[in-house]
Amino acid sequence: MFGNNLFNSNGAFPVLYNITDFDNSETKLEHDSYEVYVNEDLVGRKELIAQNEKASDVEEHLKAQGFRNFNSQVRGDHIIINAADREAKDIKNNLNVYLNLR
Repeated sequence: MFGNNLFNSNGAFPVLYNITDFDNSETKLEHDSYEVYVNEDLVGRKELIAQNEKASDVEEHLKAQGFRNFNSQVRGDHIIINAADREAKDIKNNLNVYLNLR
């Protein structure tokens, strides 16, 4: 039924070979992603493609763009940004470009 190469010398037990190392614990198989909300409106998705990327990159980006009147938090797979109404529209526009350029 099976070729002799599957059994040891007495034919009773299969011989198992470790041909490939399947331990990919250091490799991301799927990208982590977060839905980004500003004042409860979905703006887009932040994909963490490189291993050094993190959810807080969104907050750091906004601060680098000069936005200060907001707070952010991560809840599960959501990045939630709350901003004053006068700044929320500008933050949404900025994040729309930032998230879609990736």
